[in-house]
Amino acid sequence: MATQVSSPTTPIPQVFPPGRDTLPGLNGLTILVRDAQELYRFRAVLKNLVAQDLRTRYQRSLLGFLWTLLNPILMMVTLSLVFTHLFKFGKGGTDYALYLFSGMVPWGLLVGTVTESSTCIISNEGLIRKIYIPKMIFPLSRLVLNTTMLTLSMTALFLLMVPLGARFTPSLLMVPIAIFIYAIFTLGLGLIAATVNTFYRDFGHLLTVFLQAWYFATPIVYPINALPEEIAWRFWLNPAYPFIRMFHVTIYEGHWPSWMLFLSTAGIAAVALGIGYVTFKSYEDKLVFRL
Repeated sequence: MATQVSSPTTPIPQVFPPGRDTLPGLNGLTILVRDAQELYRFRAVLKNLVAQDLRTRYQRSLLGFLWTLLNPILMMVTLSLVFTHLFKFGKGGTDYALYLFSGMVPWGLLVGTVTESSTCIISNEGLIRKIYIPKMIFPLSRLVLNTTMLTLSMTALFLLMVPLGARFTPSLLMVPIAIFIYAIFTLGLGLIAATVNTFYRDFGHLLTVFLQAWYFATPIVYPINALPEEIAWRFWLNPAYPFIRMFHVTIYEGHWPSWMLFLSTAGIAAVALGIGYVTFKSYEDKLVFRL
């Protein structure tokens, strides 16, 4: 009697974990809620990734974690001394130093998060191949780490506000909200960078040049009112400008941001995170094959 022989070619799952997003009945909201629950379930891993990076940065250092606060203070003191004598606009050199810091410190969050996110999947290849961890946790850990550094830099900035001659105004209460909205915007960009650079490694080299050009295209080292009015409106086409403008308004000018500015930043942040999330989820299952 003839025996039926099964086919030697067994279908191999193309993804790990296998195709949950393709299950019928899973809509976008369900996937979003499931991802949020999964990230919360892996919060201990997120905490360990951030703590490990901080330990690595200050390993065998005498002052250790204190450098996270001392570094921004020393940098700001140095720049304050330089710009106090070199630049004179508005109320004087200290005025420029405060303007510079209120834009430059938040910019560090964007550059650090996007740059590190672009390589976070590649650098964690060994961990990704060994055990299942939500891949989104890696760019998220870069955001948490750089937000921690931003918070410490902001603390250093507030400590230097009195020597710089700045006033503590109620608008400073807006800074944590501004950081939160800005972090959402940055996470969206980080997710895009992590996806694109994993597929195309040349992107990492172009990213450095692009971020440098973006820095000079954003009014951080120069005030926008120093430019001709006919070109000043063009800066509103720069998606980073409303965020930097909000930090300038709350810290440097000491005013509450307008509703239009607040809603603009919230809208841009939501769009950036939406695009970043969809981009990352669309290619998440294929990332492991590009490592």
